[in-house]
Amino acid sequence: MTSPSPPARPRRDDGSIAPAVPVLALVLLLLAGLVVDASRQLNARARAIAYAEEAARAGAAAVELDAPDLRLLPDERVAERVTAYCRAAAAAGGPVVDPGGCFRGTTAEGDPQGRRTVVVAHVDVVVPTTLLGIVGVRELRAGGDGRARPFEGTDEEHVR
Repeated sequence: MTSPSPPARPRRDDGSIAPAVPVLALVLLLLAGLVVDASRQLNARARAIAYAEEAARAGAAAVELDAPDLRLLPDERVAERVTAYCRAAAAAGGPVVDPGGCFRGTTAEGDPQGRRTVVVAHVDVVVPTTLLGIVGVRELRAGGDGRARPFEGTDEEHVR
């Protein structure tokens, strides 16, 4: 006769989820990092566009006051104004990457009379990451373009 086998031990589930907790926590942290830092990058892009538009406006203010028609000063003078604005923005704590490289030139695009009066500027900014530093991403870059042209009058109806 065979002896009866001992009763089976009930299987315990204690600690079975312990390996999954750190993995899930890391995944949730990375997702939060993507959401937070992606929103910071979108904000940085908006700031870059704002800086570029203001830099272009600064350049568009460089008009020849003695000319009978609305005309910009030579590109070198316009570039000085655009660069001066970008340097001032960087000196005031703005995240402008290369203040000397903001000026992209002048063009006739958008000018009703076909004159080279449209100032084009580009600004790159950099912002530190918040949570993506966990995986080695330390900073995010964003860029923006701006265009401006001088006009006479008080509103667009009076542009000559």
